[in-house]
Amino acid sequence: MAESATGNVAEQEQVPAPWTGVAVASLAALAGAGVSLWLWPELPEMVPSGRAGLDGEPSLTPRWLFAAAMPGVILLLVAVLALGSRVGLRFQRSLQLPTPWSGRRVRVLMDLFLVLMGAFMLAVHVIVLHGEAGRDLPLSTEHLVVLLMAAFSVALGLTVPLMRTRDGLDSVAVRWWERARWPVGVGLMLTGVVTGLVGLLVPGTLWSVLMGVLMMPAILLGCAFPFVGDQSWRNESRSKA
Repeated sequence: MAESATGNVAEQEQVPAPWTGVAVASLAALAGAGVSLWLWPELPEMVPSGRAGLDGEPSLTPRWLFAAAMPGVILLLVAVLALGSRVGLRFQRSLQLPTPWSGRRVRVLMDLFLVLMGAFMLAVHVIVLHGEAGRDLPLSTEHLVVLLMAAFSVALGLTVPLMRTRDGLDSVAVRWWERARWPVGVGLMLTGVVTGLVGLLVPGTLWSVLMGVLMMPAILLGCAFPFVGDQSWRNESRSKA
């Protein structure tokens, strides 16, 4: 019995590195760098950023920074999650903190997040570079970027319900999350749908801000959903709730 308990604690403390997601996101960064090299001759020396400076003139970004920014951000994200998982493991062990998720589930979720972020950033990078290079696009750059952000929100919402807690754990926090994860996921998906519809019908990247404005309230409403109506789950075991 003691050996089983020790094994469970060790498993709870494990924070595996998301090597599949790291590999896929790294390939996305390399693909983005390849697109930058391909379109490099067609990009202007200084790229307008779309914002005005203090003097009222449009801000300009050097071509090399514009072409390298998104692949660099992808690689930075990869490094943060890869190293963060190792740091998190040591942090948990030093404080003897358990985690309600199994090591395998945490790894799968981090893999999915890295794949989604890598694909999203690569797609935005390709669209923006093609737009600045004067290439033809099926829709305007503004429409495409907003639609990509909406799709990312929907995909992120689909992953949230996968964050099931470890079987056998039972506490008020565990029972709360088991009821909140679906509303949170649905809220993120609805945020993406609303953003996509508005962004498709009304031109302008300003509507991409809509997703950022709606995401946090959607998450908070999803987290509060279990406290609406019957709350008998707070005093019942997980098996009975």
